Amino acid sequence: MDHIVPIIRGGQTVKSNLVPACKDCNNKKKYLLPSEWQEYLQTLNHINED
Repeated sequence: MDHIVPIIRGGQTVKSNLVPACKDCNNKKKYLLPSEWQEYLQTLNHINED
């Protein structure tokens, strides 16, 4: 399980803040918010396109 808003950033362990995630993805996302994670992924896609 992954916290949508990480605990370190004020998130809580409640049903509305949890989503299923594999361990590898959860470890990569770390403390990022969904919008920050999306930006990171877009950066990776941009690098792979060049």
